[in-house]
Amino acid sequence: MQQVTPERYVKSPFPLRVATAADAPFVSALIGQDAGEYMARVTTLISDHGFFFLEPITSAVLEAHMQFSSEGRGKEAIHAARAGLRHALTAMEAHVVFGRIPVEDRAARLFTRLIGLKSDGIRAREPGGPLVEWFQITREDLSCLPQ
Repeated sequence: MQQVTPERYVKSPFPLRVATAADAPFVSALIGQDAGEYMARVTTLISDHGFFFLEPITSAVLEAHMQFSSEGRGKEAIHAARAGLRHALTAMEAHVVFGRIPVEDRAARLFTRLIGLKSDGIRAREPGGPLVEWFQITREDLSCLPQ
């Protein structure tokens, strides 16, 4: 099992590792549905109380999804999310990592800015769909990613 340690990606006391199929029950419990099939096609990084999905859109573009239980919110979530972004941009060699947050979810939009992604504006998720705020970080932004 490949370890993704905070010492390598971000100074943090919270561990983060690449998940395996054996971790599917943990992720499934957090999202309230079976995560096994989804985890088979994305890179999943997990901490003690949450996960970070990195979904390939192209070979150089990843979409990030994350969720933490109430016990993992705060410092653990911030450090784990930043470590996940560093992993995506270095180990996975992504050029861009992006996310889409519903405009109604102010807390998630604030958290996304806090971990280092920049807003790319508010627009529909897909034509005619609900409005979301698009966020992204590029490999060039890596040096500016907060520790």
